[in-house]
Parts: sequence; C-alpha cells; structure tokens
Amino acid sequence: MTSLALVVSALTLALSPGVDTAEAGVPPFHPTRLGHVGDSSQVVVVTSRGWSASHATLRAYEQDAGGTWHLRHGPWAARVGWNGMVRAGERRQGSGTTPAGTFGLGPGFGSRPDPGTSLNRYRHFDKNDYWVYDPKDPKTYNVLEPFRSTRASWRTSWAEHLQDWGSGQYRYAAVVQFNLPGDVHWSRRLRQRVAGEPADTRRGGGIFLHVNGSGATAGCVSVSKGRMVTLLRWLDSNAEPRVVVGPQRVISSM
Repeated sequence: MTSLALVVSALTLALSPGVDTAEAGVPPFHPTRLGHVGDSSQVVVVTSRGWSASHATLRAYEQDAGGTWHLRHGPWAARVGWNGMVRAGERRQGSGTTPAGTFGLGPGFGSRPDPGTSLNRYRHFDKNDYWVYDPKDPKTYNVLEPFRSTRASWRTSWAEHLQDWGSGQYRYAAVVQFNLPGDVHWSRRLRQRVAGEPADTRRGGGIFLHVNGSGATAGCVSVSKGRMVTLLRWLDSNAEPRVVVGPQRVISSM
C-alpha cells in the first residue's frame, strides 16, 4: 500500500461514525466491535487475559449524540471469580466463575446511601435484606427479599445476608442482570416482582458489580470503592447501560 493510501485509510477510520479516534486500532473490546449492545449508550467492558484469570480490566464507554463511542472511565484494574470466567450458558452455582456475555446493568444498592446515581433504583439496604439462592425454592431464586417472614420457604443458609458484606464489598454495588427471573419489575425497595419464569436454579445468581474485597470474587466483578462510586454516579438508566464480560481474545466474537 502506498503512503498516500495509508493516510487516506487512517483518515477514513478517524472519521467513521461510532469510532472514538482516541482508541487507536479499534481493539476487540471497543463497543463498535461488540455484539448485543443494542440501544445502549453506556457500556462497561470487562476483559481478562484468559478464561482462568481472576484479574481483569474494566473500561467504561459512552456514545455521544453523533454515534461516536468515547472512553469515559478506565482502564481500571478489576477482579472477577476465583475460577475465572465461563460462558454464561455454562455457568453453575458455587463454581467461583464470572459469567461471560452481555447483560443489563442496574439497579444499584449498598450499605451506604445513594452516592448520586441516575439508575432508576438504588436500595440503601438494612439488616433485614437477603439475596436468595435456594434451589429448593425456585420462586425466590436470585431474588432480593427485604425480610424473612415466618412463612418464607427459602433457607437463610442459602442466602446472602447483605449486611454481612456491608462494611466491604457491598458498600456500593449494581446488579448485573444475569439469570434473573423473567419479567422482573423492581419495586421501590428493589424486591423483584416476578411475572414470568423463575431463574434457572442451576446457574447461580447474585452477580454484581461491587467494591473490591481482599482478592478474587465468587463470580462478581469488583473495583476499588472510589471507582465504584464514580461508576454509580456515571450510570444512567436512560442510557440502557450494559456490561460486556469476556476474555480479551474472544470478547468480540461472543
């Protein structure tokens, strides 16, 4: 290719709609190369070096009115499951893996008050709140229960008492919409009112974007507290935010 042709090719790329000129070479994790982002104009991309890695990198992109994607936050260090990532359809409860794929993002919750997010809901949880994963009670599987009544059929041994993590990972969090029950409607208190099919009790739940703990996660994605607050303040439900998770070498083909 001649020098003139190279210059023309570079200018064509720089002027193409949907491409952020700051992203030289348009890497595989850039939103223009990702499928399933739909109408989203905010995309959080989490990549790792391979399926078994528990360390990852988080980047947050936003699309402007002209259709061009811009890197707004990152790259930031992140943690994922202690057993790395696995394709979402293959994910199993208790496996210590982070589901790879594209998911909706939100609402938010935490032991601290709303830091100023534009997500439609933010739950400042209290000592009564549980996130339930009891396979013997499908109707509440992967559902937030704001209290456990005497008539509840789920077992506390199969639920996360959110307050137990309130001084650490769950100071601030957002729900990654993996394996949620069908037709979820979030109440003001974030209770999931389910009109459709229950979640798949084999695949696990409680996949969140949250504050770092001491190491790898049980399947969530985590970043530092300050960066989690930054993300919550940036996220806007009107932008239909999504999170895309996967090893860097395959993320654009997932």
